[in-house]
Amino acid sequence: SVGALETSTRFVSNATVVMFITVLMFIIPSNRRRLKGWVWNKATEAEPGSDSGERKDHRSGRLLDWKEVQRKLPWNVVLLLGGGFALAKGCEVSGLSVWLGRQLLPLKNLPPWVIVALLSMLIATFTECSSNVATATLFLPILASLAVLIKLNPLYVMIPGTLSTSFAFMLPVATPPNAIVFSYGHLRVTDMVKAGSILNVIAVVSVTVAINTWGRAMFHLDTFPTWANITDSL
Repeated sequence: SVGALETSTRFVSNATVVMFITVLMFIIPSNRRRLKGWVWNKATEAEPGSDSGERKDHRSGRLLDWKEVQRKLPWNVVLLLGGGFALAKGCEVSGLSVWLGRQLLPLKNLPPWVIVALLSMLIATFTECSSNVATATLFLPILASLAVLIKLNPLYVMIPGTLSTSFAFMLPVATPPNAIVFSYGHLRVTDMVKAGSILNVIAVVSVTVAINTWGRAMFHLDTFPTWANITDSL
């Protein structure tokens, strides 16, 4: 069937393109081949600021070699971000995301603005341990199902939830800029936590006020949309 064909179809992702280009950099030489040695010597002598050893390495090397990768690649940043994606995938496969959605059902007894504030704070805290994209992928389906169950406009919780995934100010693993800054060694984790916690509180308050003022009027959040009237549940 068409549905089975669509689920079985696989496309080339961004990671495939990046890996392909990286492999090419290990293969493509870093200079053009010369037929005569004197032509190469004449070209290299014209290059200012390079000694004979550098010219020799440049002539015989590739665009990228493994020694250069080992020396310059920030492995701590790679492990931090990779661990965040692994954590999000583990929550999805283990069923933790579904369990978490069921635990949020008692929120239906609270006022809507309190629900938004609590969910925004929860996501802002969770995104400190995972990447923004992974957090959004994990929580947005939960928020959508929760909103349908309590007969609340899904946009009312999904918009603040999406914005809250970017409130990653406290930990190095939260987002690549944090990891890059932390990798230089001038900041401690406690320094980032102290400053980031204040920013998180300000951001959550701002998004809660925004969605309950002009956001409510702009997206018509007081009504339950027909496209959200489904019977699926957690």
